Amino acid sequence: SIATSSERRTREAETPKRPRYASDRVRVPNSVCMDKAKMNVRFIANVTVKESRPANILVVDSNPHTRNFMSRALDEAGYPVDAYASLDPNSGSLDRLGSEPAIQVVLVDSHALDPLEDGPTVSQLRHRSPYRSALQFVVVGEPAHLDRVLLYQMSEVTKILAKPVDQFALTNAISWAIRRHAVLRSISGPMLFGPASQSNSRPCRALPADLEILQWIRQIDEQRLEALEGVVEPDATWNMLAELLRARITGQRISVTSLCLASHGPVTSALRRIERLTQDGLVTCSLDTRDRRRKYIELTPEGARRMRGALEAITHRRTAIEPSRNS
Repeated sequence: SIATSSERRTREAETPKRPRYASDRVRVPNSVCMDKAKMNVRFIANVTVKESRPANILVVDSNPHTRNFMSRALDEAGYPVDAYASLDPNSGSLDRLGSEPAIQVVLVDSHALDPLEDGPTVSQLRHRSPYRSALQFVVVGEPAHLDRVLLYQMSEVTKILAKPVDQFALTNAISWAIRRHAVLRSISGPMLFGPASQSNSRPCRALPADLEILQWIRQIDEQRLEALEGVVEPDATWNMLAELLRARITGQRISVTSLCLASHGPVTSALRRIERLTQDGLVTCSLDTRDRRRKYIELTPEGARRMRGALEAITHRRTAIEPSRNS
C-alpha cells in the first residue's frame, strides 16, 4: 500500500547506511590509540569555533585527473585551493606551505609521503608551516599503500581516504579537518604546542657522543625558536650540516628534498646554500644509480672533519661549564 511504502522510505532514511565507498572502509592499523581518537572526536564535536574566512587547502597529487577532480570539488565547496603535482623543492609546494595566506589543511596523495620514493614525513612538513601542530593532513591513496606509508605516522593524520575518492567523502573529510584545525588553534598549552623534544618521551639507549651533542643543540634551538617565535629564524646552514653529519654517523643517505626540509627555511634559499657548501668543498652531490632524477647530498671528508671539530669544541665548553655550575 501507499502508506506502507511511505513508512518504509521513512525507516530507510532514518537507518544508518553501510559505507558505499572504499574511502569509508580504510583499515586503521592496530598501532593507533583508538581511545584517544574517540576522546578527540567527542571534544572537537562539542566545541564551536567560527572561522573568519575560508580555509586554504594545499592539494598534492601526481595524477592530473585526481588532482583536478579534488581541486574542482573543493573549489565548488568554497575553499581556496593551491594544487601541485609533488612535494619536490622545485615544484613550489613547500614554499607555498610556509607562505601567506597560511595553509590550514594539506590534502596529499600517499605516494608523496612514501620514504621509498624520497617522500618527506608529516612531521617534516609541519615544520614548514606557521601553524605547526594545528596543520591538518588528509591523505588519499590505495588501501595497501596507505597501510604501509601511514603505519608509523597515523597519529599525525586527520583523515584517510581510499581511491577512487568520492566527492561527498572528500568534502566531509576536509570539513572535519578544518574544524579540528580551528579547535587546536583556539587552545593554548604545552599539551598541543610544547617543544617537539618533550613529546613522546620514552627511555632509549645511549646515543653516540656526536649524536648526543647534536640532539642537545637541536633541543636548545627548538626552545629558542619557540620562546622567540617570529623574532629569530632557524640557522638553515647549520641545520643542513647537522643533518648530513647524522646521516654519516648512522649510515643513511640524504636526498636534496630531505635536506631542504631539514633546513627549516625557504627551499630556494636551501638550494642556494647547498650550492655554496658544494663550492666550499664541504658537501658533495651524487646521483641515484636506480633513478637518475634523484640526487643525494653527503659531507666530504673535509666537511665531516670540520663538523666534528665544531662538536668537539662545543662538548669541551659544555663539560667545562657544567662542573662549575654544580660546584
